[in-house]
Amino acid sequence: ATPAPAATPAPEGDTPAQAAARAALDAYLDTLPGSVSVLAVRPSDGLTYARDADRSYYAASLLKAPYALWLYSRAAQGQVDLNETLPGWTRLEEVLLSQEEQAAGLPTPTPQLATVPDRTAREAVALMVGQSNNSAAEQLYTRWPATAATGFVDFLSSLGLDMTGRVANLSLATGMSGNLSPAEAVRVLTALQTFFDSGTADGEELKQAFLNARSNYLTFDWPMARKYGNWIDALHDIAIVYAPDPYYVAVFTDWGDPAKVDPQCKEYYRQISALLAALLES
Repeated sequence: ATPAPAATPAPEGDTPAQAAARAALDAYLDTLPGSVSVLAVRPSDGLTYARDADRSYYAASLLKAPYALWLYSRAAQGQVDLNETLPGWTRLEEVLLSQEEQAAGLPTPTPQLATVPDRTAREAVALMVGQSNNSAAEQLYTRWPATAATGFVDFLSSLGLDMTGRVANLSLATGMSGNLSPAEAVRVLTALQTFFDSGTADGEELKQAFLNARSNYLTFDWPMARKYGNWIDALHDIAIVYAPDPYYVAVFTDWGDPAKVDPQCKEYYRQISALLAALLES
């Protein structure tokens, strides 16, 4: 099992600057709407900020992060060929209305023709992580479903996630089903960093996919290996922040919407990021 970073403060406790940064972050989070849960850990000395870190949220596309790690870990064991070409398709797909459009009684849009090209598994993982591309994810989990039966739930358990009585799937039958907490997300980030540090070409390739991931939420002055998730009642961003002394950050909220997120949420995330940096980079 991959241990989580030690969730304890530095041996001498907070410095005055850290105490001030912690108080400022507490005060700001108290002003925000809805639910916000945070865990940030600096592994070098265990400096930690935790706020409702064990609260569980719908994970949305965050599940793609451990799924990508599962595929690359299985490839290292010879169980998955990442060079395999996955077939694409051309088909009619439904267009989802936003909640506001549904409430306004707008008619259901005509299905649109979607064309997805053949891709190697490596290319599909890069798109699934970097752009949160659902078609690429579908190509992957059509070939390698992520369910209890295929060992995905056991893999999550090996990372330190207690999956007792919980569902976590990425498959054609279920789509993306499962919850995560910030504490569990940091365990996933820890496992990813261990794989990145394996000294293998696949470790470096997967790290680059996460470094290339797009997100407009967590904002730091350093490269980040990251993944975000967005759906109804879920707008999350998690990252390994490669500051001179690297740290892990997981911010979970219930601010999400499938079609539109309030632009103010970017400002919330920007402020949270600045306050976390003041603490974790002190």
